[in-house]
Amino acid sequence: MRNEIDTFAQFLRTRGLRHSKPRQDIVEVFLTAGGHPSAQDLYQQVKHKNPRVGFATVYRTLKLLEECGLARTMDYGDGTLHYEPDRFQHHHVICTSCNRTVEFLSPELDSLIRQVQQDSHFTPKTPAVRILSVCADCHQAAPRQSWHGRDFDTIVSRDALQVAIANEQRGMHFYSQGLEVAADEATRAVFGRLLGEEEGHLETLQQEYESLRQAHTWLDEAPPMLHFDRERLAGIFPNNPQHIAQIVQSASPAAVLSMALSAEWRSYEFFRDYADKVSYSRGGAIFRQFADEERQHITLIRHAFDVLQDRTP
Repeated sequence: MRNEIDTFAQFLRTRGLRHSKPRQDIVEVFLTAGGHPSAQDLYQQVKHKNPRVGFATVYRTLKLLEECGLARTMDYGDGTLHYEPDRFQHHHVICTSCNRTVEFLSPELDSLIRQVQQDSHFTPKTPAVRILSVCADCHQAAPRQSWHGRDFDTIVSRDALQVAIANEQRGMHFYSQGLEVAADEATRAVFGRLLGEEEGHLETLQQEYESLRQAHTWLDEAPPMLHFDRERLAGIFPNNPQHIAQIVQSASPAAVLSMALSAEWRSYEFFRDYADKVSYSRGGAIFRQFADEERQHITLIRHAFDVLQDRTP
């Protein structure tokens, strides 16, 4: 682990960033955590070591670890990115019920992947293969307990907060990546302000989510009630860093703002639709609140877009 920490410290120096105590704590917890934590999981673990560390710092540190080659991401198919130390090439079998993960090596599979890419005229790479299955324990598990009579409004509120948190994380990722490569000052000002608002919203959501869990100790065992369109949620904000950089660097400032405006409209329509669909008062209120906030973002971007158009001869 010492070599990995030194590698990360050197990477931060090349980027002109400080190897702060919070970053040090996050890296140490990540490298020793085991498993495949999400940013939310790691945040919960880091809080035991350093209660003052915020989620935004955990998220940014994970992205820096990914950039310097010490971490890589995995998608379990639930719309949430999971992270693991990138120490060697391996593949995963993932239980879709409990997320139990088995890692394995296969030179034959690696060779086959490279061969298929070459035959199809793709640049050969060996990505991690993700096999979704159901483990024996979950396959043979007894029926889950009935949740009849529980506070379903609380369960829906938890689910709504999880949806909102996932969207805020994606929005924060989009504006953070765009801000890094944007050259136009007007675009940078808008992206910087929106990034700050996304971070603030996320901190508030995290606190509300934790308060709900602490007030209802049974909540972690409750199955989800709110089943939503994960593909629609994933498509609200562009998520691939290379794709974001390519768009922001190659498009005009007006086109970049238009792209951000479209993303915020998709986010607004998503939350508005679910506010109308969710009958439970607290869950619906969460979605209405975020629909209103996305409308404010739309107004901000539109104003910047109009100013930019007025500047154009």
